[in-house]
Amino acid sequence: MAIYSKKVYLEPSMLCAFIDRAHPKHEQATAFFRFFAQEEYTLFTDSINVTDAYNTIYRDISPSLAKDFLRTVALSNINVIYPEEADMKAALKALVNYKSTELTFQKALVAVLANKRGISQIA
Repeated sequence: MAIYSKKVYLEPSMLCAFIDRAHPKHEQATAFFRFFAQEEYTLFTDSINVTDAYNTIYRDISPSLAKDFLRTVALSNINVIYPEEADMKAALKALVNYKSTELTFQKALVAVLANKRGISQIA
């Protein structure tokens, strides 16, 4: 039987889909969070993803809900990772050396932070 990590890195789109009941993937996001809670997964995100989700909620839904989102993240068991200088440099190096234009800085940073902490799943 394969042993897998019970760590998940949350992207801003997952956070927004969970918050926004009108989002087309709200039901999926709700099911994911329910599964993560039942199976006792450790959840991670980074400060850039929190900021991105906050800005999206602020712009697309309401400023007060965006503030509630930040309060909820602060009170939740989601581990917010703060990139160090070495993480930023590693993400920049990956971005510069990657041949395709599909890789964004945010995706490169998520990959670096997830790899550093042994997180193999990104939602």
